[in-house]
Amino acid sequence: VGQSSVIEKSKELVNKNLFGVKKFDFVVNDGATDFCSQVNKAVFSCTTPYFSILEYDDTYYPYWNKVAQEYAKVESASLVLPIVELKKGDKTTFGNEIVWSPSFTQDEKKTLGIVNESALELFMDFNVTGALIRTEDFISVGGLKPSMKIAAWYEFLLRACYNSLKVYVAPKIGYVHEVGREGSYMETATKEISQEEGAWLIKTAQQEYFFKEDRNKKFGED
Repeated sequence: VGQSSVIEKSKELVNKNLFGVKKFDFVVNDGATDFCSQVNKAVFSCTTPYFSILEYDDTYYPYWNKVAQEYAKVESASLVLPIVELKKGDKTTFGNEIVWSPSFTQDEKKTLGIVNESALELFMDFNVTGALIRTEDFISVGGLKPSMKIAAWYEFLLRACYNSLKVYVAPKIGYVHEVGREGSYMETATKEISQEEGAWLIKTAQQEYFFKEDRNKKFGED
């Protein structure tokens, strides 16, 4: 998905058969090209039961698609998140694994492997890129909200849980995410968004997830 000029360049690369992939679908988006709008545009053009988002420089483990679809069926989950390897240079940590910690899920409102509203009250940094997401369910709750910027995935998870969608973290490493890459979305957003706006976005996400539509709240306009 991208602007016309980007899509044309992409088609040139695909025609050179550089990737060994059998089929590409291209979606032209000459409207808003922020991360959330790009994702929404692509998903609304998606004809498969599930989709996943692969960030630049990131990789899937070869088995992840098959494993994730199995968990989606067994757990009746709308979102199946992998345990994520977070790589920064030669250092590796992990993401999403917190819901498998007995100390985190020790009260009756939290269950091993499940991301719910109770879990999101305590922890908000779940990595959703790399997840297997049911297309119909993503669309039914309204997709991502561009106005939420770096808090968009957090607000989406809150909204998904509020609308009774099951969010499950598979006990399997399935995705490798590069952290701190110069020019990446998070690095750019961190430089452009002040601490005050960042705190406001989190607070606003906790208020806006009751609404499926993006009400376009703006920092400083309250």
